[in-house]
Amino acid sequence: MIHVDPDLTDEDFLKLFEKGIKAQWDSEQIDWGAVEGISEIQKQALGQVITPVYLGEQTAMLGISQVLPMVLTTGYAEPALYLSSMGLDEARHFRNLNHLYRVLKVDPLPSRRLPEMWRYHARLLHKRDPVQWVFGILISDLFAKTFYGGFADRFPDTVVGRLSRRTLQDEARHQAFSDRYLNRMLPTMDANARRELLVLRDDLFRIMERLGERLRGSMEVLDWSPEEFLAELWRDTERWVNKLGIVPHPHSADDIAAL
Repeated sequence: MIHVDPDLTDEDFLKLFEKGIKAQWDSEQIDWGAVEGISEIQKQALGQVITPVYLGEQTAMLGISQVLPMVLTTGYAEPALYLSSMGLDEARHFRNLNHLYRVLKVDPLPSRRLPEMWRYHARLLHKRDPVQWVFGILISDLFAKTFYGGFADRFPDTVVGRLSRRTLQDEARHQAFSDRYLNRMLPTMDANARRELLVLRDDLFRIMERLGERLRGSMEVLDWSPEEFLAELWRDTERWVNKLGIVPHPHSADDIAAL
């Protein structure tokens, strides 16, 4: 899988890699003392609602380490370059959320309370196929975008809102990577392989629906509902499905609950 002197000619990926390098940042850019305006009950709710994202940042690091060899085996070095920088992004997000829990003085939910998250991430790597994983990680980035966007809207002038807004910039860059990679790989896939991507999408949404039920009480403390969250995420996901030219699915945002 390793080439001594690979041709690095895909300018789109190389530019995205350079952009990722220049966009690196650290925790010193966040005002960790800005906790005013977050009540104690909201802090407890945040601790629970952030847990899936917290786990997701860790499992994304693991996923990248597993997918990188698959991408390199194809002889396509430029996406591997970007994935390496993406691993640093995920590590930073994990470290920041770890610190946020200490600042808020709350704990995440224990893993036994969120079995859906382990099913979710096992499903991402079920096929051991980089295209499936990248499409799944696109949905995961949209999942994170919806969460971080909700936190930024609800707690704009606090450490939660400021950290969320900064993290969203990384998530946008990750979506750009998925866009480039999938646009290059989809033309090489037959109809069955494309349908498999939609099967993955539906499986992930079924898991997220069950996850939303587990978090319902905490989300409602934050004036949020699982239905609102999933509807927004579904619309965003379907926009990408259509943009990428994957065969559309007959479901709409109104019948996600029937999945």
